[in-house]
Amino acid sequence: METSVNLNNNKTAYKYKKNNELRFTYYIFKMLQYPKMVKVMMAVANNILKYHLPFKALIKSTVFKVFCSGEDISEALATVKRLDEFKVKSVLDYVSEAEKLESVFNKNGEIILENIMRLSRESKDNSISVKLTGLEDQEFFKKINKESPQEGTIELKRYHLFLNRIEAICAEAEKQHVLVYIDAEERCTQDVFDRVVETMMERHNKKEAIVFNTLQMYLTDRLEYLQNAIKAAEKNQHFAGIKLVRGAYAERERLDAKLAGIPSPVYSTKQETDDAFDKAIDICLSNPHVYTCIATHNEKSTRLALNLIEKYKISDHYKKVKFSQLLGMSDNLTFNLAAGGFNASKYLPYGEVKKAIPYLIRRAEENSSISGQMSEEVTRLENELSRRKTPENSNV
Repeated sequence: METSVNLNNNKTAYKYKKNNELRFTYYIFKMLQYPKMVKVMMAVANNILKYHLPFKALIKSTVFKVFCSGEDISEALATVKRLDEFKVKSVLDYVSEAEKLESVFNKNGEIILENIMRLSRESKDNSISVKLTGLEDQEFFKKINKESPQEGTIELKRYHLFLNRIEAICAEAEKQHVLVYIDAEERCTQDVFDRVVETMMERHNKKEAIVFNTLQMYLTDRLEYLQNAIKAAEKNQHFAGIKLVRGAYAERERLDAKLAGIPSPVYSTKQETDDAFDKAIDICLSNPHVYTCIATHNEKSTRLALNLIEKYKISDHYKKVKFSQLLGMSDNLTFNLAAGGFNASKYLPYGEVKKAIPYLIRRAEENSSISGQMSEEVTRLENELSRRKTPENSNV
């Protein structure tokens, strides 16, 4: 089985971008190369949230335009259709998190259900991402993280209302054949998230994986958790849906642990995280009970996965092994994988600019902490802009 893919073919990577879009993306990434500029943008974004400052247009016309797929579902679905032309799938995410009101939880659940139905009508093999703090209060999750609510308590009634929301989403997703990636968040809520997703997987992953748990591999307990999740899937006769990410809250986790006087739940070095991530890829791809989404911008890990697909002779890899990158980043991986016959997708956050700000802040924090990430993006964009300047490529 041929799995060799040129992951650095810039012509394929940026074919979907017109010249003006390519230049705009280049200028945004150039700006993000400067740590001081990133800090200023993060300060502005935080102040917009805190003081309701009128800088929506500034955010919308810069980073939002590159990393988000629009403010409403129609704009997002237009991006879905455009990506589909290049065989790239989509992971649609309505950006609502850290909510507090019951009415908002119910509304968000309705929006996600409608998105599943609309997405299923657009094209096949697409997915949605669900942030559980858009369906229930994070403080409530923290409270019940270690132990489920007791019988006869208000907490149990509230928990059941939440479970009904997520069950409705997973049931509709199974009916419409739209995959559900349940996002991981902070470690202080991960235990309850794991319990919920395990329940949903057991119910809805009997024939194939519809529901996926997200494992942040910078957490030192995730390799052991992965092994246990696979054992549970084998015992209960369902498929384990596993989405692998490196993680997006490292600095916050370290600070919270330090303030609480407890050991940090994350690895102390990036190399340890990289090793855990690659080990998890091997564990997942070597087991027939696992469907895997490898969500990474790391070329080395991507090549490892391609080699393991060949090593383990995964003939149905388009169904069982998925690759995913964030909209606006690592187009060299997404589009070249898709062109090479692999299941590759873009994560498409959409929603009001104000609601997208927490997501954009995480992207800025994450990108500024990854050594070389911005410079590599800038170099690729520069090379493609230079290529297009030649007469024979000016309209390509």
